[in-house]
Amino acid sequence: MYRYILDTLDRIKEFAQIRTKASVIANHADSREVKLPKGIDMIFTSPPYIGLIDYYEQHKYAYEFLGLENNETREIGAAKNGQSEQAKKDYIKGINDVLLHTRDYMAKDGLALIVVNDKFNLYKPEEVGFKSVGRVERHVNRRTGRREGAFYESILIWEKI
Repeated sequence: MYRYILDTLDRIKEFAQIRTKASVIANHADSREVKLPKGIDMIFTSPPYIGLIDYYEQHKYAYEFLGLENNETREIGAAKNGQSEQAKKDYIKGINDVLLHTRDYMAKDGLALIVVNDKFNLYKPEEVGFKSVGRVERHVNRRTGRREGAFYESILIWEKI
C-alpha cells in the first residue's frame, strides 16, 4: 500500500507540471451508447483486458465517492467472467459494439489507437470497419513492484475505412 501511495503522489506531481487550463468533458456512460461529437479525428482507448480485472470492483470507492450509477452488470471482460470460449465471444462482441458505435462519430480516415494485451488474437479491424496501419509493442514497467515477470501491451493503430 505504501508503494502505491508514493507512486500516486509522484504521478500527481508530474501532472501538476504539465497541467493546462484546457476544457475537458467526462461522460459516465456506456461506451456502446454514449453520444459523441461528430468528426472525431482520433480515439485513444485502453479497453479492459479479458478476465484479468474486475474494474468496477477495483474502482468502487471512486464510483461511490462521486455518486455515479453502478453499471457493473454491463462491464466488458470482467475477471469474474473468466476467459472461457463463451467469455471471449461475449468480450469481443462488447468491444466490437463499442468500436462500431465510436466509428459512427469518426471523421473519414480517422484513427483508432487501441492499447491491448491481445494474447487471444481477438481484435480484427476489418470486422468493425477499420484497417490496420501499424502496431507498437510496449513493455509495461512494474509501477509498484508487485507484478511478477515482464508484461507487454500492444498499441493497435487502425484507420477508419
